[in-house]
Amino acid sequence: MTNKKYIYIILFSVAIIFQENVFAQKGRAMWIWNSANQVNSMINNYGTYRQDLFDFCRAPHGNADNKITTLFLSCSAFIYSNYGNLQNFISEASDSGITIEYLDGDPSWATYNQAYGYDRIKKVIEYNASCSKEEQKFKGVHFDVEPYLLKVGSSYRAPYWDSDRMAVWNSFLAFNDTCQALVDSSNSNLYFGIAIPRWFESHVGIDELKKLQSKIDYVAIMDYNEKASVIISDAKNEIDHAKELNKKVWIGVETKQIEPETVSFYEEGVAFMEEQLATVNNVYGNEDVFLGFAIHSYRYYRVLKNDPVSVKKNDAPINNEFVLEQNYPNPFNPSTMISFYLKNSSNVSLSIYNLLGQKEVELINDDLSSGWHEVIFTNENLSSGVYFYELRSNEFSQKRKMILLK
Repeated sequence: MTNKKYIYIILFSVAIIFQENVFAQKGRAMWIWNSANQVNSMINNYGTYRQDLFDFCRAPHGNADNKITTLFLSCSAFIYSNYGNLQNFISEASDSGITIEYLDGDPSWATYNQAYGYDRIKKVIEYNASCSKEEQKFKGVHFDVEPYLLKVGSSYRAPYWDSDRMAVWNSFLAFNDTCQALVDSSNSNLYFGIAIPRWFESHVGIDELKKLQSKIDYVAIMDYNEKASVIISDAKNEIDHAKELNKKVWIGVETKQIEPETVSFYEEGVAFMEEQLATVNNVYGNEDVFLGFAIHSYRYYRVLKNDPVSVKKNDAPINNEFVLEQNYPNPFNPSTMISFYLKNSSNVSLSIYNLLGQKEVELINDDLSSGWHEVIFTNENLSSGVYFYELRSNEFSQKRKMILLK
């Protein structure tokens, strides 16, 4: 391998998917939004909604090893009234080994509607103060604000993410700083965390991401991808920052049907998802800052197909030939993944070239086994522009175009 200064590579063969899980299972969290008034029915204990939820949490898809230990629960109506039913719900959740965190958020809270977020925290604090028992209380406040949805042409007011990004970002930082201060002022064990996308560092910079993490107790990365290698790569900065700052990190995954389908486990199902999460856990499971996996969301996860057969990269291509896939994401900054399939064990080179045909980076020059392989390229020195990556072996050669945007 050459030009090491350019790249950070994680190379996986399909065999790693089946390796034994090295580290003990961390916690599991799950987002629950009030879709079709489901949360209202759970808290008010209508029908079997509450029992169905707790039964599922104890053994998702029949596997008690993957039990849900934390719920991010969207229940704003109940922190203003009806304390009795909410106290009963949270207490029963506690009896099932489940911690409840209050879930809320709106993009406008990052800028001109910050007062709404502050008021929600104050109401949570008031609710907790009204509880006579610890097991009736929220253990945390979890906000999903998503300031990048403040876009020109939307129903939101300026400043906009796409035209005045740093103004939005700085306001978002100040908002989270105040939220944490409010939580800390409660003189309790209440904590504060937020959901963030997996790409903040490529949009505002790694130093700004670290600044955000320094202000709050934890982040839950919406690390939405179907491949363990991408999930691992995208969580690295947050994990590193958390270790330095003494903070915590959840790694979130998606189960909803969504485009592009590669950001969700909807098509692959439970068995494949658990294989990928086991691989991620083998990398981060020994880190004290890693809380575990958060799953989005109850509405979709509970009906995710539970096929016993793994799919996608475990299988050979239909024609059993060599394959070089399009890098993902593309365009990218700073990281992208290149996947390829080798029909036979071969000496393989994988390199990146500029438009003049000059080699910029050699990613691989080695003997590899047959099967699927994945390489993560993280740029450090290349400028924005169009590049080509080429896979060569004794029997195969193919090029594809990639676009680097800074």
